[in-house]
Amino acid sequence: MFATKKRNLKHFLFQLTAMVLIMLLLVSCGGSNPANGNKPENEGKPDVTAKQDDRQNANQEEQQNNQQDVPPKQQQDKVSNGSGPPSTAADSYVAYMEAKGDLVAILTDALANNPGTELYSMSFLGFAMVDLALIPASCFGLGQEAAITALGFLGLDDIEYSESGNQYSVKYRNDKGEQYELHGEYNKAADALTCISKLNGKESLVSEYRKTSFGYVGQTYTIGEDGSIYVYQMAVSGKDGAVGISKAAAAPPALTGSETIDFPRQCQEWYAITGAEVTGLASDGEEISFIYTPPADSE
Repeated sequence: MFATKKRNLKHFLFQLTAMVLIMLLLVSCGGSNPANGNKPENEGKPDVTAKQDDRQNANQEEQQNNQQDVPPKQQQDKVSNGSGPPSTAADSYVAYMEAKGDLVAILTDALANNPGTELYSMSFLGFAMVDLALIPASCFGLGQEAAITALGFLGLDDIEYSESGNQYSVKYRNDKGEQYELHGEYNKAADALTCISKLNGKESLVSEYRKTSFGYVGQTYTIGEDGSIYVYQMAVSGKDGAVGISKAAAAPPALTGSETIDFPRQCQEWYAITGAEVTGLASDGEEISFIYTPPADSE
C-alpha cells in the first residue's frame, strides 16, 4: 500500500514539474529573439564585430588578471552579492519557485523513504495544488502577447492579460468553463509578490512571498466554499528550511520580511530540514526526527 501511494505521489509531482518546466521554457523562448526581425544588429559588418571581439577579449584578460590578486573569499563574496534584483515579476517568481521546489522535493523524498514516515509525504500535495493555481504568475511582466501564448499551451481558454506598473491580472476559463482570475502586485525593492486568486468571482486563494537576508519566506492560504481556511507557510535558505500547514479560523497576518527560518514551526503540522537532520510534527501529533541520506544520483 505504501509503495502504491508513493508512486502516485511521485507521478503527480512529476506532472507538476513538467508543467512548470514547460512554462519556464516558453518564458525563456519569449525573450530570446531579437526584436528587430531576428537579425543581429552588426550582421554584415565584420570590421565592427572584430573590433568588438578584440575589446571584449582584452577586458576579459584584464578582469582575470585583477581577480588573481583578490583573495578567494572576497571573490566569492563579490559573486554572491553581484546579482541585482530580478528584472521582472516573472523572473522573481521563478527564482522563488525554484528555491521552494527544491526544499519541498528534499522533504518529500526524505519522508517518503524513511521507514514510518512514508504517508506524511502526502501532506505536500496541498503545496502542489496551490502552485498549479499560481502558474500564471510566471508570466507577470512579460507583456500581453508572450503571456497569452505561454498560457495557451496549458489549454486555458478566453485568456485575458493586463499589466499596469507593478500590478498584473490574468483571467481565463478551464475546460469545465469555470472562470479564474489571478491578480498580482510586485514590490521590486523588497523582491516581494502578493497574488490573489478568484474562482467565478469569489476569492479562493491568497499567496505571497518575500526575499529575506537568509533566502525566502512564503505564505499561502486557501478559502473553501464553506469558508474553511488552510494555511501553508514556508521558509528556505539554500537546502535548509521548513514548511508548515494549519487549519485556521481566520486569514493569517501578511508577511513582513522579518520572519525567521523557523516561523513555519508555529503551524499545527510542520516539517524541517537542517543539514541532514529532518524534524517535524505530523498531523497526527507524531514527533519526527531522523537523519536523511539523499539518493546517490542527487548528490
